[in-house]
Amino acid sequence: MAAIPRRNRGTIPVKILVRATLASLRPATARDREYLFSLHRATMRDVIERTWGTWDEAWQRAHFEARFDPPGISVITVEGRDVGTLWLERRPAELYVAEIQVSPEMQGRGIGTAVLLTVLARAGAEALPVTLQVLRANAGARRLYERLGFRVTGEAEPHVLMRHDGSGRRH
Repeated sequence: MAAIPRRNRGTIPVKILVRATLASLRPATARDREYLFSLHRATMRDVIERTWGTWDEAWQRAHFEARFDPPGISVITVEGRDVGTLWLERRPAELYVAEIQVSPEMQGRGIGTAVLLTVLARAGAEALPVTLQVLRANAGARRLYERLGFRVTGEAEPHVLMRHDGSGRRH
């Protein structure tokens, strides 16, 4: 069974039914580095350009490399195909979604929703809130988070800070 790795190297078992397709999370490895960077580019370039005016490939690569830590990263798969990623940190008082990305051609199929609902269920079982931050320019992601019950808790320009109580309930 696939799992969501946590920073403390514990796991969350996951098999997710997404619109009649079974999606899974598998632990990332160093071999996923190039796929995950290309996914970052495909999903975030437009939002980054709208936020900062340009995509600096060298800076983006260096920032990605500085954060790349396979034990805290899962790859989302559908029918054996890599379609996204979840970077989840288990902090002492919360679960923090550092990244969730679904490849553009697979967006709109409920994959991101299913993965986040699994995170929320786990957080609820542990009585922990789930937090994240989203770029202000990423309106689609923010709508998803709000639909799932995340609420704005503050701003750290150019990000909006959001939190869910972890109950798994949509507010």
